[in-house]
Amino acid sequence: MRAVKHLVRQALLAAFIALPLPSLAEVAARFDLVSGAVVVTGLEGADRAALLANPELLRLQVASLDSTRGMLVTLQDQGANLIIQPRFDLKSGTVYTLDLNGTALEIVPPIAEATVPRLVGFSPSQAVIPANTLRLYLHFSEPMARGQLREAVHLIGRDGTEVPSPFLSLEAELWDPTQTRATLLLDPGRIKQGVGPNTQGGAPLMTGEAYRLVVAEAMQSAAGAPLGQEASVAFRVGEAERQAIVPDGWQILPPPVGSYAPVTVAFDRIIDSGAVLRLLTVEDPQGVPVRGQLETDGGGWSLIPDQPWQRGTYKLIVDPELEDVSGNTIGAAFDAVAGTIGTKQEPVTVTFNITQ
Repeated sequence: MRAVKHLVRQALLAAFIALPLPSLAEVAARFDLVSGAVVVTGLEGADRAALLANPELLRLQVASLDSTRGMLVTLQDQGANLIIQPRFDLKSGTVYTLDLNGTALEIVPPIAEATVPRLVGFSPSQAVIPANTLRLYLHFSEPMARGQLREAVHLIGRDGTEVPSPFLSLEAELWDPTQTRATLLLDPGRIKQGVGPNTQGGAPLMTGEAYRLVVAEAMQSAAGAPLGQEASVAFRVGEAERQAIVPDGWQILPPPVGSYAPVTVAFDRIIDSGAVLRLLTVEDPQGVPVRGQLETDGGGWSLIPDQPWQRGTYKLIVDPELEDVSGNTIGAAFDAVAGTIGTKQEPVTVTFNITQ
């Protein structure tokens, strides 16, 4: 008798689940931008229970797709709502149909409005840069689309005319992993003295001249939003820097003992900001690297420690790969005569004392 009652109860449940949902006239579905889920509202509790008990009664698919198979989803009962979480993200602007036991609802995930990007920084940031500067950096507020630097970025002289072909043309643009910092390489062949491009076309930047680096208003973010207005950076050009880096000539300002004040290094030239954050380290009196927050503007460098400074002798270790903005290293000047650079350089150590 108990077995018969169980079979009857199962049959009634199956019949109930197979029935069309009675409250579909009031049912609505919307797409939640934050979670990427479809939220169904207006279902009676029994209707939600029916769908949760038999998910095959629900089918979510692209409206234009002629198929009886819906995408994989998970269902969750949340208060008065049924939450449908697709296994894969729904595409913005695409029309989907949600079939609830024979009644279809339309869902169109909205196209999120892309944030307008801005040019927020330029390196080197100094008003006067060396005539043989090799790298310029553009910093944007948003990830930017690749493949547009050649058409969007221009170097304009004092007289308003564009400098012809100042940048090295590379097949792949140079972006950092976040695609917010672009590296512009001034043609080294035109900068290095005595080589063909230099003797034929001259250097891109001339000592004593003023320039504007202009970014076109049409340059777009990775999300497709254009700058909307032209952005430019003005700078002047000073004498070329053609000497190797000598760290012993840097000025180090030590912090007080027991403080979290920064140790500051003032360079004797503009160091490449794209490398200096990676290639300068500090070791404490026990030889342990000092961790902390690093800052640089190319003209100086500072380290704010995670732990307070101890009394004793510290080491500033300079990696031999470090370059200034003109490509000079510890081992040699960028314009060194071929064959005079010598063997691979070792790191250079400069000590400083924290005593009070």
